Amino acid sequence: MHFNQLIIGQGLAGSLLAYQLMRQNQSVMVVDDGLKYTSSRVAAGMFTPISGKRMVKSWKVDELFPIMQETYLELEKLLDESFLNNQNIQLSFSSIKEQNDFYSALTDKINKYVVSEEITPHNGINAPFGAVEIKQSGWLNTVKFLDAIRKYLQGKNCFMQKEFFANDLVFENEKWQYQSHSFDSVIFCQGYRNKYNSYFAHIPVIDNKGDVFTVTTDVLDDKKIYKRSCYAVQLEQGIYKVGSTFKWDNDNTTPTKAGFDELNEKTEALINGAYQVIDHYVGIRPTTKDRRPILGKHTQHKNMYIFNGLGTKGVLLAPHFSKVMADYILHNTLPDAAIAADRLI
Repeated sequence: MHFNQLIIGQGLAGSLLAYQLMRQNQSVMVVDDGLKYTSSRVAAGMFTPISGKRMVKSWKVDELFPIMQETYLELEKLLDESFLNNQNIQLSFSSIKEQNDFYSALTDKINKYVVSEEITPHNGINAPFGAVEIKQSGWLNTVKFLDAIRKYLQGKNCFMQKEFFANDLVFENEKWQYQSHSFDSVIFCQGYRNKYNSYFAHIPVIDNKGDVFTVTTDVLDDKKIYKRSCYAVQLEQGIYKVGSTFKWDNDNTTPTKAGFDELNEKTEALINGAYQVIDHYVGIRPTTKDRRPILGKHTQHKNMYIFNGLGTKGVLLAPHFSKVMADYILHNTLPDAAIAADRLI
């Protein structure tokens, strides 16, 4: 059977790219090994207009935010599922210095995202140095989202749960051949596992390991995201996802005691009250040095592409750049040089 595109990987990048291509009347086949703990599934899926230790405005946020909202709301309607949660982030300061740095960073560009410079922190969090709330924030329930996309693709017979091996891909008669199907093009959306792909292993996708907890506690509520040295988002009544740690150049997906201890210390610093860890898992974020996504075409193999490097801001970046990627594949419209040209050497 012939399809227009073969997409390898069904994380945020692969899922949203499939959607954007199908919107343009393309037939796709998505191949994914179905692992339970991947970066897209482990991540809290948070988005925020200001971030980082220096609390700077997120890259392209004014352009990306409305596209993100529109895309996920479209998908909620299409998939008959709810997974987008628009919630303020209540950010509590860890020190006087952090508090001072935040207020020093406030500018006209940042102020519009801050609810108030003086709020009463929720009594379920530790906030000895005060707190602020950040608007236009929230989180995507990535597990519900990816499960809904997978079910949709399965219903259209365009999803294959299978471990992918590059040697199984053959270019023949101007088409890519894989598992008795032919394709006009192939796009790799493999996250950190790109390093094992012989076609694109040279592309600088950097591993960033993160530990995440699922905890139970009755001292928080569901109205906000809480953040200090880590974050807490509510999955359901009394159950929260808490994370994360950051370990560079580490692709070991096995949870460790060291990772547990580090995240537990951060959790204690955030939650003012009792909690119980009921699960501990790990994800490997695909990041880049400049925190920009990677989009582009292979320099030697015809109709072969990569879409990767979404990192910690994947929920915000993926809706816009999946459309950019789809247009690049179908119409040869060049992506922004800042996110492509210097990576595909």
